[in-house]
Amino acid sequence: MIKVVFLRDKRTVEVEAKNVSDVFPKLSILREQYVVIKNGKIVCEDESLSDGDTIELFTVASGG
Repeated sequence: MIKVVFLRDKRTVEVEAKNVSDVFPKLSILREQYVVIKNGKIVCEDESLSDGDTIELFTVASGG
């Protein structure tokens, strides 16, 4: 299981995923709305995940 931490909401969920892109459809959220952080670094959708990994999702804000 992968631990997914929503930084803004301060909530945590767990999902089965082999890479970052697997996470979003399982949580019914849009990839474009989040920056993904793993081990303190921003990662891309193709980043591999292993059982026990933790990723953090930071909500993207835009506007003008």
